[in-house]
Parts: sequence; structure tokens; C-alpha cells
Amino acid sequence: MITGHDTVLLSGGRVDVGIRAMLDGLHGRWPNMVVSVSGVANETFLPWPRSRGDVPAGTGEVLVARDTQMEQRWDDVGYSLLEHDEGPFAVLYQPSGRSAVEIKLDEDPYDRPGFRFGPYPATLVAAGLSLVTLVTPDIESPFSRGILDALRQALTSQAYHL
Repeated sequence: MITGHDTVLLSGGRVDVGIRAMLDGLHGRWPNMVVSVSGVANETFLPWPRSRGDVPAGTGEVLVARDTQMEQRWDDVGYSLLEHDEGPFAVLYQPSGRSAVEIKLDEDPYDRPGFRFGPYPATLVAAGLSLVTLVTPDIESPFSRGILDALRQALTSQAYHL
């Protein structure tokens, strides 16, 4: 079943380190969290403490469920909000191979209060960019927004800790 909402981020830091930090934080709320890491143990779901060291640098796919019950229902319901308005999610990442990316600024990057702003094109220039795709049940629920915020925070805090 194909469901879910993709959010694509560009990161300049160690994505694997950021993912570990985000999932460490979530593990406090989801103590029975299970994770499947691409290329590890036939990609079966294992408890987070056992999977933590398996998150690869560079390129990877990490599938996350609150517990084994959520993971078992994933195939039937896809990326859907379940009990407690929570659902499974995935983080897929790889190096971008580009050091410059054309973007469109929809918000004033200078954060000037009272300044009239209209969207305009820009070029993001950085070495070591990675593409990070977060797949959540939706874009609007508090759960999905919280997961996105946690990933952004973890990637930002790891950006200069190479």
C-alpha cells in the first residue's frame, strides 16, 4: 500500500549521527520502538538499542515503528495514523553529489520585520550535501510535524560535528 507524505531536506551534516540523535530522543517516548535498517539482518525490525549502531553513514533507509504491533500492521494500513494519533515513518538518505542546488526562497532569509518580501530564486552552495527524505503519515498532524521538527533539530545540531 502506497501512502504517506514525503518531505525532502538537504543536510550538510552527518545524517546518520542526526538520525541516531532523533531516534534516541523518540525512544524515551516509545520505549518499545523497533527499527529496520537497510542492509542489516535481512532488514528485519529489531529493538532500537540493538539497531542503533547499524545506521549507516552515507546512504541508508531507516524504517521506524512504535512497537511490533505497529510494525505488523504497517503492510495493511501503510503510513497511517493509528492509536494515540501516531504512525510509522521512514528516513531515506544519500549524498546529493551536487555542491550547488537551485532553490526558491518563500520566506525572507534576513528575517527583517516590516520588510515587504516576495519569493525569489536562490542557489544553495555547500560541500557534502545529503538528500534526506522523511516519509510520515501526513504533513498536518501534530505527530508528523513533531517527527519533522525532531529530525530538523537533530540534523541541525549535527551539521558541524563531522
